[in-house]
Amino acid sequence: MSFAYRRDVLEDGIRVVSESNSDARSLALGFWVGVGSSCEPRNLSGVSHFIEHILFKGTRKRSAFDIANALESVGGTIDAFAGRESTAFICRCLPEQLGRSVDVVGDMLCNPAMRRDAIELEKRVIIEEIRNYEDSPEEVVHELIARSVWGDNPLAKPILGTMDSVGGFSRKTVLPYFRDHYVSGNIIVAASGHVDHDKLLRHVDRMLKVPERQSPPDAQLYEDSLPRIYSNKRKVSQCYICMGIEGPSYMEDRRFASLLLGMVFGGGMTSRLFQEVREKRGLAYSVYCSADFYLKSGMFIIFLAVDPKKARQSVAHVSKEIRRLKRRGVTRDELRSAKQQLKGSLLLGLESTTARMSRLARQEFYVGEYVPVETSLRRAMNVTGDAVHREARRILDASRFSLVTVGPSSTDFPTESDLDF
Repeated sequence: MSFAYRRDVLEDGIRVVSESNSDARSLALGFWVGVGSSCEPRNLSGVSHFIEHILFKGTRKRSAFDIANALESVGGTIDAFAGRESTAFICRCLPEQLGRSVDVVGDMLCNPAMRRDAIELEKRVIIEEIRNYEDSPEEVVHELIARSVWGDNPLAKPILGTMDSVGGFSRKTVLPYFRDHYVSGNIIVAASGHVDHDKLLRHVDRMLKVPERQSPPDAQLYEDSLPRIYSNKRKVSQCYICMGIEGPSYMEDRRFASLLLGMVFGGGMTSRLFQEVREKRGLAYSVYCSADFYLKSGMFIIFLAVDPKKARQSVAHVSKEIRRLKRRGVTRDELRSAKQQLKGSLLLGLESTTARMSRLARQEFYVGEYVPVETSLRRAMNVTGDAVHREARRILDASRFSLVTVGPSSTDFPTESDLDF
């Protein structure tokens, strides 16, 4: 199966990238806007996510039903998400519906109605989404660790915003923010699958008419950071623990060593944490590591959910495993297994045209060039055990680690002294 990559920049600055595969039966099309929660001023916290919602509520010529029906009625789908650094509108469709897909999303991005009644209604919907989020302690602890690890870095801002900030949205505040950021220099159109690049270019050039300028610089720093050691007491049955530290950005090659470190330590059923904390000691059902990478920073975290009375004990076992890892490094078998897990995860994921399209867009967004899958794999496969060991000694630094817990008042909350590594 071969893929043909092409890239063009339209006269107005919109970037169009595609990876075509004539053997595919469908295509994935994404409109990526370089705006997310990290771009927001304090009084508009959550506005990027809100705009992602409100654009589905109608344009000057289409109702909300018309937007959904335009693709669903011909066997396609349309969805969207907002993140820390970007917002994406994603269509899955048959090749013959490429023009229709560009027309629908182009209409949403160029001609949103943003009616006052729709804004008021969607504010209530998102406030309920925030309440639902706050009822999920695992979600809460991940948001808190971001505030603790990143401090005043704009990446720490909550994607959903707060009930106060969302409650204050109006057409007068949302529309100017939309007009400032949904501009040509801030948009990437990416496609993968059975896609004709030249047709895509023509459709985008004709149907996506946004203001021709760059978006404004990022907003101010975050003002609601948390201390390194933080406990949140609430009525839950388990204690949710996140240990984390700032990690490499997407731009740094050491991210591959960080990924492999996370896989060895907490990336699957054969990982050290899973075996020691769950299988041998039965302290947790859920225990894992994860690494996230962004434009200028990243985050490496360890998560586990345990009996509140065994929270300190559990952190002590994690610390013990970290000490062993920093002292001895990883074995050849562990490194080989981690590399195969990473390879399998990447290649199996790229069976999806949506995943391939998303990878294209992120590469354009972060590095401005196409990196073949084979190149990324080669970089990962060339990481040595010594490199992973160096990353472990660098990143697993107790003096800089954050420790955030969410649990009932009866929890044996871990303290800074429990970060013994």
